[in-house]
Amino acid sequence: MRVRAWTDVAVRWCLPGLLVCSPAWSQTAAPPRAAVPFDAVVRSEHRYALPALRLQRADGRRLTLTEALADGRPVVMIFLYGSCATVCPITNQTLVAFEQALGPDLARVNVVSLSIDPDHDSVRRLAEHAARTGARGSFFTGDPASSEAVQRAFDAWRGDKANHQPVFLLSADPLRQWVRLDGLVLPDRLMAEFSRLRRTGT
Repeated sequence: MRVRAWTDVAVRWCLPGLLVCSPAWSQTAAPPRAAVPFDAVVRSEHRYALPALRLQRADGRRLTLTEALADGRPVVMIFLYGSCATVCPITNQTLVAFEQALGPDLARVNVVSLSIDPDHDSVRRLAEHAARTGARGSFFTGDPASSEAVQRAFDAWRGDKANHQPVFLLSADPLRQWVRLDGLVLPDRLMAEFSRLRRTGT
């Protein structure tokens, strides 16, 4: 999948030159991160404390957040919601391209998509979304309080689902260190970061 094609998608979905893909920020939302060029990605490393809560996977199984993320495999995670028409289609397709590029190694990677719209993203809708988009990872939803708590834990809470910005989170050990990629990550960049993670742990 060529980088230029994905850049063109980003231009169609976002305001030219900026990662501003949502309505005006609500007064209750957390302040937005500084806008960056649509073809730029901000990389950082963090330690996140996983809150003690349960989520429901698209197959109906209920797991704690720790069980969902720390299953012994490296993790690649995004936030999304089913009715999103801005950044979610881009991040989801980046994830699908990443899964396809992994080939048989996909079974050794914990690819996780967490819904930020639990009022509408039922397990059935998440399963339908996965089937429609070709995604093969695990999709999770939960109650509104749990959804907010997870977003806050990963510094992804923006007060309203319409305000959320694209972020990829990668970890070789979810109980310790995470790599954070803020921006419209292209498949090649995601694979490069994941390859580095497997080599170095960060």
